[in-house]
Amino acid sequence: MKKVLFALLVVISALGASGCEDDPDLPFPKTKEYPQIYTNVTAGNAFKLTEVQGTGNAAARFDIQVQGGNANEVEAIQVYRQFVGFNVPAGTTAPALGVGGPTVLLRTVPPTSGTIELTIDEVIQGLTRATGATQAGARTALTRASLRTGEGFRFTYALLLKDGTRIEYNPTFLNAPFSGIVTIQ
Repeated sequence: MKKVLFALLVVISALGASGCEDDPDLPFPKTKEYPQIYTNVTAGNAFKLTEVQGTGNAAARFDIQVQGGNANEVEAIQVYRQFVGFNVPAGTTAPALGVGGPTVLLRTVPPTSGTIELTIDEVIQGLTRATGATQAGARTALTRASLRTGEGFRFTYALLLKDGTRIEYNPTFLNAPFSGIVTIQ
């Protein structure tokens, strides 16, 4: 009886051992690493209120740095913009700065580090501002005349890969590293 049990144990062990594979992805699945986009905005790169509310073509700029990952898999970088503006909360007279309204595509750029130069007319096109007590309330089209000192524009990014995949960077903070705000001074 001992020999039968021993033989049965040997057979079960042999079958179980042959079913095991050495999987190099365990305990984690395969991952791909894509480039990250960092924003560099300096105070000197802001819009000037006198130029914004004037008749000239107010301009600003900021730099992006593309680092890490395999940039050969990236077709382009989409640059998005969103208005960061004041509204007056109910029960107060003090304006509060908040982010709201649509996030709109500004332009598509090559997947390399560089400078993004923009004009105020290009940036405000398609953006809105809050007209009520909250950023979630009614909105009206943004105009050059309606802009105030301290307001600005938040820029975020998405990667377009050569296989058609789109990877959106959703920063949890209003500013760096994966987004940046160009202000009006």
